[in-house]
Amino acid sequence: MRHFRFFILLLLCAFAGQPIMAQTVRGCVVDSEQQPVAGVAVVMQTRDSVYIDAVASDLEGRFVLTSDIRPYRLLFQHLSYEPLAVERSDDDAGIITLIEATNVVDEVIVRGERPLVKVEQGRLSYDLQVAAQGKIAANAYEALTKLPGVSEQNGSLTLAGAGGVTVILNGKPSTMTADQLAALLKSIPVEQVEKVEVLYAAPPQYHIRGAAINVVLRRRFDRSFSGQVNGVYEGGYYNSWGTGANIAYSTPKLSFDALYRIGNGRSMRKLDMTSQHTVGSDTYDIRQEQILSSDNLTHNLRTGISWKTTEKSHLDLAYTASFTPSGNGDISATGNFVDSYSHIHDDPTMHNLSLSAVTGFGTEIGADYTYYRTTSRQTMSLSPADGAPSSFTTDAGQRIDRLSVYLDQRHDLGSQWMFNYGARFSYVRDDDYQYYTSEEEMGDLDTDIRLDEYTYDLYAGASRSFASDVSFSASLTGEYYRRNGYDRWALFPQASLSWMASPEHILQAEFSSDKGYPSFWDMSGAVTYIDGYSEIHGTPGLQPSANYSLTLTYVLKQKYIFQLFGNHTADAFNQSAYLAPDRPALIYQSFNWDYMSSFGALAVIPLRIGERFTSRITLVGFDYLLRNRDFYGMDYKRSKWVGRASMDNTLRLSRKPDLVFEFSGSYQTEAIQCTYDLTPSWQVDAGIKWTIAGGKADLSIKGNDLFDSVTPVSKVDFGQQHLRMGNRFYTRNVTVNFAYRFGGYKEKERKKVDTSRFGH
Repeated sequence: MRHFRFFILLLLCAFAGQPIMAQTVRGCVVDSEQQPVAGVAVVMQTRDSVYIDAVASDLEGRFVLTSDIRPYRLLFQHLSYEPLAVERSDDDAGIITLIEATNVVDEVIVRGERPLVKVEQGRLSYDLQVAAQGKIAANAYEALTKLPGVSEQNGSLTLAGAGGVTVILNGKPSTMTADQLAALLKSIPVEQVEKVEVLYAAPPQYHIRGAAINVVLRRRFDRSFSGQVNGVYEGGYYNSWGTGANIAYSTPKLSFDALYRIGNGRSMRKLDMTSQHTVGSDTYDIRQEQILSSDNLTHNLRTGISWKTTEKSHLDLAYTASFTPSGNGDISATGNFVDSYSHIHDDPTMHNLSLSAVTGFGTEIGADYTYYRTTSRQTMSLSPADGAPSSFTTDAGQRIDRLSVYLDQRHDLGSQWMFNYGARFSYVRDDDYQYYTSEEEMGDLDTDIRLDEYTYDLYAGASRSFASDVSFSASLTGEYYRRNGYDRWALFPQASLSWMASPEHILQAEFSSDKGYPSFWDMSGAVTYIDGYSEIHGTPGLQPSANYSLTLTYVLKQKYIFQLFGNHTADAFNQSAYLAPDRPALIYQSFNWDYMSSFGALAVIPLRIGERFTSRITLVGFDYLLRNRDFYGMDYKRSKWVGRASMDNTLRLSRKPDLVFEFSGSYQTEAIQCTYDLTPSWQVDAGIKWTIAGGKADLSIKGNDLFDSVTPVSKVDFGQQHLRMGNRFYTRNVTVNFAYRFGGYKEKERKKVDTSRFGH
């Protein structure tokens, strides 16, 4: 581990902090008798009147605004006091004294619309609580799907207009996998998220490239204690449940949080498959039905601590773990070719440790380590239609160690110029074995593989804000990548341009480039048997892909979003199914395509009718193209226009009791995915949310995929490849969620700040 000594030494010696602890402006509002004034609208602007943020003072007259802009202007307004404007340059705005107004009314309710999206340093920043307000979102993961352009497809988050998206925490990538990170987000309450950044060209200091969703967790440095207990029950084909609790404690110097969740997840999937399988001069008419089920009891926990050493220095430490001591899966298949049954038992375990620091002189340093281990045993029995029964056992195991260390430096050059540079080193070791035991000879299928990956990144970038409300940033990253028998240098440029013509008109252009690397399983030569007909093969020699993306975004009134986008991926790799030419077998395997591209447009249109009904329409249309000049001896080229439409509606039934009805629907036209033709698909969800106990508790009931229509039928039809797969994931279910907040965790009544009087 000599590669890490320098970084570790720096990490241990640095004065520390939270990786993306954004600067804040704090102050207190009092009256002429120095008594705190609650409910004051506090609006932050630049000196040339560009809107930044707005909050309402709390019961003690305190307010906190998040922004790195210095100097700034603060506007204060309350119906009982005279309006006031002040200009400041420091993080501490001090004590603001308001003068009572001459004419005072007894009671006035001030209503307005809190902005959903802002532009911060060229990034689209969303208030997750606003996005999920009045909607049924049991956790941070579900709340992310309420953001414009964000949706869940096949168990993963996707971003409209992006070829792929990476989810990160607190501005830095984790060595946890996407599935492991998703499990963590499903355990985090929405209230624990400070904001979410959606980036189509992530800045280099985030140490990822391309599109990203940055989830910024809340860190408070005051004297407070809060917590939440929650539970969920899901009734569908099988019943699942989960329950958990979390607490948060803070002092002016220390912030601590912890959560634990246990859940039993059960799933069912059916696959009706038919194929016209040609082997030489023979054609097999194969019809198979595959049933896949799983039953897993999983424990998730996380604890984090932040130490505020100085006003601008912090140390952040977090530990995350996941345990599934007894995972079980069953795969049965019946048909005219073969009957089979297999049982899989595994016990995956994951530990993640993250340490990061920020110093007062612009240095940021950190390390992230993940340990993953699992062992599994699969027993399979086969009964071919024209052969003797057989059986075998597969013993497999995997251990993965991932380590990432980074160092970033930022310099303020004056005249609105900022220069930054840094480095990141990551190492992955993957040990995998798979041994077969059978009455027949299967020793040639045994595998025992070790993979070592080394990635070295160096970057430099600059940014500037101009007086004309134009900001620009550009960077260049050099990367050296090495794994068993493969190494390569690559350069990745990135650029972003933002123009705030006014607070109501924001234009943004972003360009990014990235490289994608196949997973261990994609590159291994291992063979995994699903049933007696279907197999998964690894692809030794699979090459990385190179992606280029360009987006043009227009934000109107900080809520209407219009976008043009284009993505091009060279050497794209993806898993597809094909019928083996030498024997009756359906092979799932990843391989490289010459390119995959998409070009299209996005529109997000929110609507409000009266005080009770809100809606948001999202429209996406794009042309999807792919090509492989040597696809099993043929020039394979396809293109398809694809359209997606979704509508999310919220109706407040009453305020006392506090009842909200949610209704949403989505539709996708015919589409293609590699060799697959996908039929149209649609989904309808509906539910009701009841807030009780003075805002401390929520009870919701929601029906998901009411018509069991979200999964399309997949078809392959070219040359001698004729395959149809009717997937049923049994996504139709009813979920019941309950959450109770205690301590200071009570959701504060969000004062509707009418910012129109300030030109917003």
